[in-house]
Amino acid sequence: MAMQIAMKSKYDTNPLDEDYAKRADEAWGEPRRVEPLKGSKEEWPAEAPTKRYDSSIPMSYPSINVPPTYQAQRATPQVSPRAAISARTVPGLGLPEKVTLALPYAPFFIGAVAGAVELFVTPRSEDRIRSNAAHALVLHLFSIAISMVLSTIGSVTGSGLGARLFWIASTIFFVIATIRAWKGDPVHIPAADDAADWLEERIHHSHSQKRK
Repeated sequence: MAMQIAMKSKYDTNPLDEDYAKRADEAWGEPRRVEPLKGSKEEWPAEAPTKRYDSSIPMSYPSINVPPTYQAQRATPQVSPRAAISARTVPGLGLPEKVTLALPYAPFFIGAVAGAVELFVTPRSEDRIRSNAAHALVLHLFSIAISMVLSTIGSVTGSGLGARLFWIASTIFFVIATIRAWKGDPVHIPAADDAADWLEERIHHSHSQKRK
């Protein structure tokens, strides 16, 4: 069988062909020389089959594995601003503002009595003092109500453990609340807002009726 030898063209890139290198040179011809790139120390053919991407290339792209040279900005934590406490004396009470804010949260019924007194004595213009006193008084009333319920349950079941644990927890809470109010940090329990507003309005209304 006679073998048909295919015509070789310049696009034949079989590396086993002995004439491969010669035909490649004839196909590409003499490389055109160009002016060196700006900032480059050497010139390289613009139309060469392959181009060297080394120091002769003025522009380079950073690798994803190389950390950036800039310093990342650290996120600044947002801290709730502390309410400023003045050294003035609160009208109607004759006490410093710091004492007036902290006293209603004192434990052992002291805070409940102080909060009620502040609501009756403090002028209506002292919104901050009155709101703080009403909020603290509502928390004391909630604590007293829960203690009474747990004590009743303990009397029926013969175990007062629940009432004692709640008393310890509530005492710790009011001590911490007193310290926070003394420093000017807000003491806010959202569940007591509506009851505090209602209580403040009722006390103010009853006090106004007595004055008339």
